[in-house]
Amino acid sequence: MTSSDARVFPFTVMALVCATLFFTSGPARAAAKRPKGRQLTICQDTEFALCAASTCTATGGSIKDNQGTKHKAVSCECPIIVGDNIADLNGGNMKGSCTSSNPDIVYSTFEFADSFPQLIDGTWQEATSIMQVCPSQDSFSQCWNWQCTRGGTENGVELAECTCPMEKTEDSFVTQAGQGDSSACAELPVGGPLFFDPDSTHTGGH
Repeated sequence: MTSSDARVFPFTVMALVCATLFFTSGPARAAAKRPKGRQLTICQDTEFALCAASTCTATGGSIKDNQGTKHKAVSCECPIIVGDNIADLNGGNMKGSCTSSNPDIVYSTFEFADSFPQLIDGTWQEATSIMQVCPSQDSFSQCWNWQCTRGGTENGVELAECTCPMEKTEDSFVTQAGQGDSSACAELPVGGPLFFDPDSTHTGGH
């Protein structure tokens, strides 16, 4: 990889992750089947959980989406922030609105952010977003459009407990968890599948 490729690659990956979110809010294995009733929305200046850099723990239970499909469930701790965010109001287990009528509930949606609160060495702190590619042998968590419960505040960061589906893909997947440490790939990080070979995006001379 050339130095220019190294600078461009994260932005290429992020664009493809966004495309993945738009077209596959359901299981990775069902990527070719677009969910019915898609309602993509920019939720303006609302509270939401940003799980992009979180790792998760399998609960042993399951969770149902709005179509009644069961998924293996994971539990993820995610920071609550305020701003414009991208949601599918009919995706996951959202109920057609950017916000819930229950004040204890926030939704896990998505925004582009250079930095946001992350759990690093056991402490919640503001940190730069770092993207990494993980191998298909690991599973990941898909938290976009799922409900979370407020979980208190740590180190000045308001947190939410989110229950999300566990996913598996035949392709590599990307995540912002781990600050580039590949060990996070085995910790059910929140991420999205890549439907291309990342090495093919930066051949010499391009």
